[in-house]
Amino acid sequence: MKMTRKHFQAQADLCADILIKLSHSVALTLGHIDDVIEMHCDMCEPTNPQFDRKRFRGWVLDKLELN
Repeated sequence: MKMTRKHFQAQADLCADILIKLSHSVALTLGHIDDVIEMHCDMCEPTNPQFDRKRFRGWVLDKLELN
């Protein structure tokens, strides 16, 4: 199944929500956050040649209010 922009946005929201919950119990660094985002990107990228890692990262960071 080819994932669409809506799928990627839902994944980015989920990624941000996971990071927010983790931050309540663990001191996350920007490196940790970047690792989690990159793992999500690695999963999403093969599903659609139009996947944009930079846009995905921006979406997550916006939700985390780090962008």
